[in-house]
Amino acid sequence: MKDIRRGAETLELASESLLAINKCGLRVYDICSSTVEAIEAKINKYTRKWLGVHPSLSDVAMYCRKAKLKLPMKSILEEYKCGKARLLTMLEETDDPVVKTVQPSLKTGRKWKVTEAVDEAKECLKMKEVIGQTQTDRRGLGSTTAKWWSTTEGKEKRDMIIDEIRNKENSTRVQKAVQQSQQGQWTNWDTAIQRSLTWNDIRHMTPLRISFLIRSIYDLLPSNANLVRWGKKDDPTCPLCQGRQTTEHVLSSCKVALSQGRYTWRHDRVLQQLASVISTAKGEIHPSSTRSTVFTTEGGVKKWHGGSIPINTHRKGLLDGCDDWVVLADLPEWERHPDVIRETALRPDIVIHSASAKPP
Repeated sequence: MKDIRRGAETLELASESLLAINKCGLRVYDICSSTVEAIEAKINKYTRKWLGVHPSLSDVAMYCRKAKLKLPMKSILEEYKCGKARLLTMLEETDDPVVKTVQPSLKTGRKWKVTEAVDEAKECLKMKEVIGQTQTDRRGLGSTTAKWWSTTEGKEKRDMIIDEIRNKENSTRVQKAVQQSQQGQWTNWDTAIQRSLTWNDIRHMTPLRISFLIRSIYDLLPSNANLVRWGKKDDPTCPLCQGRQTTEHVLSSCKVALSQGRYTWRHDRVLQQLASVISTAKGEIHPSSTRSTVFTTEGGVKKWHGGSIPINTHRKGLLDGCDDWVVLADLPEWERHPDVIRETALRPDIVIHSASAKPP
């Protein structure tokens, strides 16, 4: 557990510090993209180790910005491509006549060429302007504003090119995830909301929680079906219901576990404790509080201390004022919500209601 905690801290330092230091060198020096890919592969190896996940975890899970679990890590290959593209656009738009005459070339290898990537990004931006603004998510038409290629100039155009290159990298990762039958199942989760983790969230997580979160989303938990796939076991059946024990089956679909309340055991224990405390508190009687009133004459010379005056208008708690409070909790023995709740659209876990305290 200490290794996982230390690994998360090391990963944060490596992601924030080393990438910022090497970003300038990757942009200026002539380094081919294949070399950067080899560097990223070595970084990914230690990243999986520090996060405590399986070595087979794809780089899509670590760097994809459209995944259901968005991690705060940055791809060194993506930053390399964006840096080269920004440098090329700055050289093309420079006002220095010497630089315009020389037209320096950026060498990035045969696998990826920065000039082709920038030209393709420009063509995509021009095509988007021809098509017009479209709906890409659930927010509806007109909810977002778009920048067009013909109405921008200078730094805004460079930023649009960089964003287009990043979108292409993310689209490539999504296409790779679609081809993965196991780790790409999140591409079919239409109703799931994306969760973005920050370094502050990871820093405050308990050890092994971040590892469990990643492995559960990308189906890398040691379920019987996965153990059979990895050659560690021969029988993929569930010991409770005799069904095929996949990760989804273990986490939410086992009928026996549902009937026994195993999925809601911790939730029920917390509700039971809260209901017990509230039931004890509603039977307590709080005495009326008193205070001493002080009068001061003009000039502050004479003072008169009156007697104690009870203050009955101030309540010690929400349960003061009546004795017929009824406490109900969403526990296995709970039959239904009371009538006062069923009339509304609310479905709370704990209900505290009183007939006498109800306003007229």
